[in-house]
Amino acid sequence: MEVKRQGEIAFLLLKHRIRREGATISQNDARELGDTAKAIGVPLEELKEFVRPLLHDLVDEFLSTKK
Repeated sequence: MEVKRQGEIAFLLLKHRIRREGATISQNDARELGDTAKAIGVPLEELKEFVRPLLHDLVDEFLSTKK
């Protein structure tokens, strides 16, 4: 399997998990994001760049009038 496809599947799995378990946004979560970035060896700004559109999509789905 190509690395690109693995990334696509990982993204979909993460999105599915957040849909099921929900997400919170607080100061603690901001700190945890920094800790996670450090733990996985990714710069914090790059991790934020990855997470931002994911959360925007999920909020848009939640607020959508289509059910």
